Amino acid sequence: MTSKKPVDFAKDFAELEKIVAWFEKDDVDLEEAFKKFETGLELAAGLKEYLQTVENRVTEIKKKFKGLVEE
Repeated sequence: MTSKKPVDFAKDFAELEKIVAWFEKDDVDLEEAFKKFETGLELAAGLKEYLQTVENRVTEIKKKFKGLVEE
C-alpha cells in the first residue's frame, strides 16, 4: 500500500481474494491483468506489513507479561 493508508485487513484481504478469483477465469484481458496484478501485489505487501506489525506487538506483550504467558 504505497499511500500508507490504514489497513482494513478484512476488506483488503477480500479484495485480494477477488483478484485471485478473477485470474482463475478462463478469459482475462491482458491490460486489465497488469492492473490487477499490480493492485494485488500492493494489497499483499500492505497485508504482510500489517501482519508483521501485529506479530511485533504480540511479541512485546508477551515480553511484558513473561511468566504469565506460556510459549
